Order: sequence, then structure tokens, then C-alpha cells
Amino acid sequence: MRTIRIAFLLVAMAAMAIPVLAQNAGWIGISIDDQKDRGAVVRRVERDSPAEKAGLKEGDTILEFNKEQVIGAQQLTRLVRETPVGRTIDLKFRRDNREETVKVTTTDTASAFRNGNFNINVPNINVPNINLDFDRVVRNASRVQFHTTFVQAGIRVEELTDQLRDFFGAPSTGGVLIASVDSGSDAEKAGLKAGDVITSIDNRTIRTPNDFNREMRANSKPVLKVIREKKEREIRFQ
Repeated sequence: MRTIRIAFLLVAMAAMAIPVLAQNAGWIGISIDDQKDRGAVVRRVERDSPAEKAGLKEGDTILEFNKEQVIGAQQLTRLVRETPVGRTIDLKFRRDNREETVKVTTTDTASAFRNGNFNINVPNINVPNINLDFDRVVRNASRVQFHTTFVQAGIRVEELTDQLRDFFGAPSTGGVLIASVDSGSDAEKAGLKAGDVITSIDNRTIRTPNDFNREMRANSKPVLKVIREKKEREIRFQ
């Protein structure tokens, strides 16, 4: 029975990973993390990857990707993934208090496998001696949180990490981060910018991207309260 349950868990993990890898997503070969300020810090650069060829190194802080300001790791991951394979973009980073801009050409995620750069660490499992509380694992699985992104009226919002909440001065229990604003959209005309934190729409508190999606769909000319530079302001759609 334990062997069957372990096999089930491994199959489930693989099933969740396959849809992500199956997409023809852009890839540059870096592992990144959030930091206190804006930008994403490079934790690892894969061998023979586009990032390594461009000269990126561990510890660099990526500030802009394709001329779009990088707010955090989640946003940068999305930007890279949505960049068409084979496109060359400008990537600005900071190293030793000095900013540099390099050209990076995205490749597909399959290149990671072909070049042997995609690493999956699987622990050694001794099935006869394992003590796995399978029921507890299943119960805890329901508590796994997934980052959500929504786009409405030219606004792409994402969840806030605790570090970004502190940086932007957002409430501890509410708000969603504007990751990007489409050029020429109603949102841009209203004055919204990437880096704004939406805290309410039509006086309804916004805590998650789902809240944002629901309220924006309900009104074509909403009134948004946002935090910019740690100050709250009101923005009206015309």
C-alpha cells in the first residue's frame, strides 16, 4: 500500500509540472528571488544558458526586462515566460552598485532538457522503511497556495509578497500589485502605473486578484483607490 501511495504522489507531482513545461514559453536560464527593494536577485545562472552567454552572474539584481520595470520575481518570471522564443530583448541589471544593460535572446524550455540544465532533485526513498502519513499529506495539500494573475481593462495584477507589502506600504491584509499596464489602455489613460497597489474598487476592499477581477468586470467606469509611493490616491476611469 505504501508503494502505491508513493507512486501516486510522484505521478501527481509530475502531472502538475508537465503543463508548465509543455508550453512553448520563453526561458533564459536563471533562478531568481524577491528582495527588499524593487527588482529580482539572481540566485543561479544555468550553464550555457542565454543568461550566462549575456554575462549575468549570481547576485546580480535585474531591474528591467524588455524596457519594463521589474517589480519582483513573480512578475519577471511571467515576463520571461510570455516573451516569444528567439526574441532578443534588453535586460538591465545592477552589479556592485553599477547598472548595466545587456542583450538576451530567449530560448524555449525544452532547451533546458537538451542541454542538461534542468535539474530535478528527487530524495532517496527507502520504501520498506518509510513512515509516510499519507492522510496528513492529502489534508495539507488543500492548503497549498497558488499565485494568481488577472488582466482587466489593460491592467495585469498579481498577489503581493510580504516583502513587497513593506516596500510599497500596502495594508497587511489587502491590496493587489499592478505588474503592468497596457499602452493605450483605459487604465493608462486614467493614470495607473506598474507598481501601484490597488486597495479598493468602488469602495469595496480588494484583497486578491480574484476580488480585482470580479469588481472590474462589474463596472466599466470604476473608482480605484491605489497606493503609490506609500501615499493613497483615487483614480477614476472615464
